[in-house]
Amino acid sequence: MAKVGLSNYGDDWAPIYDELFQNRDDLSVVGETLVSLAKDGPVLEFGIGTGRLALPLAERGLKVYGIDNSEEMLRRMWAKPGADKITAIVGDCTKDSVGEAGAFSLVFIAFTTLFLLGPQDVQVECFKNAARHLRKGGVFVVEAFVHDRTRFHQFQEVVTTKVGENVVGFRVGMLDPVNQVLRTQHIELTPDGIRFRPNWLRYVYPSEMDLMARLAGMRLRERWSSWNRAPFTAESSTQIGVYEKVTD
Repeated sequence: MAKVGLSNYGDDWAPIYDELFQNRDDLSVVGETLVSLAKDGPVLEFGIGTGRLALPLAERGLKVYGIDNSEEMLRRMWAKPGADKITAIVGDCTKDSVGEAGAFSLVFIAFTTLFLLGPQDVQVECFKNAARHLRKGGVFVVEAFVHDRTRFHQFQEVVTTKVGENVVGFRVGMLDPVNQVLRTQHIELTPDGIRFRPNWLRYVYPSEMDLMARLAGMRLRERWSSWNRAPFTAESSTQIGVYEKVTD
């Protein structure tokens, strides 16, 4: 399977993204947590997508910026009420900039977007770009899953994702534990045919993420297992790291 990351993710998933993930989080809880970290703002979201998290923040009065490499994702966000309050660009969150450098109180990247960026050195560049946007004392918040090796049998998994009268969906995955790479194919069968949505990601362990932050001039301030700030434990399936910029 060819490598598929952010370059294809937006166009492949934009048509069904909101339908799939509209109930993934309690947005009031996510919003309260991000607002408390942002203080007076402004804030920047890497991988802003269709505005699932950014639009509620703008509604709360924060000045919100975003970067996403998918014009199709952004087109869907701009069609929603309140999107005129957001400044977003089509770009690369590992190197492109928006707004004033060194002015942001909060930069965040949610829903495992960090893992889609590419190999380790590219993921480090994402941390460095976040630091360039942050003012001293500002925070970079990273939400991602915690890799669970037990899901895989002989480095493979097959999961049924949808069963309906006229539709069947399933996910096939292959794990490369040496390179921390997971390749998946989301397959949907309908009377109209078969739809494939491939994906590629490189997962990152919490300690590795902490080192990436240090390389970018940041330090771990807090780590939670949910947006309501539940403690992070050995059983946690989600990691939310809050990294503070400590250098100018």
